[in-house]
Amino acid sequence: MTEPPAKRGAIVLRVDGELCFVPASIALRIAPPARVTPVPGSPPDLVGVALHEGAIVPVVSVGAARGEMIVCQHAGELVGLVGCEVVGSGAFEVATDNPTMIRVDGRSVRPLDVAGVYARVQSGARAGRWAG
Repeated sequence: MTEPPAKRGAIVLRVDGELCFVPASIALRIAPPARVTPVPGSPPDLVGVALHEGAIVPVVSVGAARGEMIVCQHAGELVGLVGCEVVGSGAFEVATDNPTMIRVDGRSVRPLDVAGVYARVQSGARAGRWAG
């Protein structure tokens, strides 16, 4: 008997025409579009901050689309991702050729680098705050 294919929980997104996913271990929920307050002097990718379930959450743009906000937890902090279209959520087959990817409609889909997105915003904030 063969074992069933491994599955991974995820939210599949379309970011500027490209499919990617956020693992369920990071993505907490799909929230309605947030009312975002801009932060003066913030890096370009930081859209602003929003109130989500009583917590102030930085809202980061990952693409050009506007719609739902994906609330994620990274390094113990909440972050909202916008600029993407939610394609689906659930348990997806892990790609056999690359276990970091999942299969969606017969295609391998890469994970969205939430850590990289968050680091880019943090480094931009530091550069802006302490620059000359």
